[in-house]
Amino acid sequence: MSKRRWRLPLLSCISLLGAAVLPALLLRSRFLGTGDSPELAAVLTYIGVLVTASVSLIGYRISLQTEQRLGKEKEEQQEQLRLDAAMRAGQLVSPRDSGTAHPAALASGLLALTRLDHAELAVALLLDLWSDERIASQGDPDGGDESSPKVSHETAILVIDAALRSTSSSARLVAAELLCRNATRLDACQSLHWPSAVDGCWDPAFSPRTKLLIVEALVRMTMASTAEEGALRSIAVRLYGIWDGDGTSEVRGCIGKFIAKIIGRLHEFGVKQFVHGPKMVTIEDLQAATTSAADNPDDYLAKLSNDLGNELGEWAASCRTQPTVPGALATAAILPR
Repeated sequence: MSKRRWRLPLLSCISLLGAAVLPALLLRSRFLGTGDSPELAAVLTYIGVLVTASVSLIGYRISLQTEQRLGKEKEEQQEQLRLDAAMRAGQLVSPRDSGTAHPAALASGLLALTRLDHAELAVALLLDLWSDERIASQGDPDGGDESSPKVSHETAILVIDAALRSTSSSARLVAAELLCRNATRLDACQSLHWPSAVDGCWDPAFSPRTKLLIVEALVRMTMASTAEEGALRSIAVRLYGIWDGDGTSEVRGCIGKFIAKIIGRLHEFGVKQFVHGPKMVTIEDLQAATTSAADNPDDYLAKLSNDLGNELGEWAASCRTQPTVPGALATAAILPR
């Protein structure tokens, strides 16, 4: 409550109290023989003040209730507008007529939902729209091997990024699951193929399962990309960002193992430092992260992470020096968008 709101009822109460007490004192003095007619006039004046204060207090109470009611109605109207906008965005994603919606309409609908704080609904819809469908190639009635998701990888990553930034734990988990499920279709050297919410920054409040899914998605995306120095640099700084941003021993132990699998190849390339957002990461920082390498107390998770780390080490050993894909120059500086 603002100062104005509590000051008015306080003054009214003081006036009411004074108007109730003082007339009684004056009447008492009159009955004792010490009062005169001016005191009676004062009593009448205070009675008038009493009536005025009571009316003021009642009016303030009515005004406060009206203000609260109007504020609640405004919130309800805004929520209704948001719901209507979300429904219209959903219609863009799922048109009533037969056929497939245009990719631009799908992208607009999904991104509109994220801006309306409906990230959970957006990633739920993305679950089907980003599926790895196989369709028949033109001129090949027997079918083909062409992958045709209904939304682009870039649009999907924007939706996942918004979900990871949301406060909904379920939206974060679904987003991490989708990222991991489709990781092998992404390119580690393309900045638009990785959510900026976990690129150059890390939220330690992620649930353990969400963390594991994101880390696995990062490793699998990298191993599915072309084995070259740019991709190796990308995973090095991204892994270090997770290690540096998370204080739990389990996460640092896992990340330390992965960094230990690739740091030898980085030494062979003569890498000294990396630009990581607003910070500079050095090879010494990565070396320090390897000292925390440890197996997870869960034997099953320890075995899985060791197997994945060994695969990452084999991939790193096969990396070439020369970049071969467009956008390779940008991998020298992993900057959050």
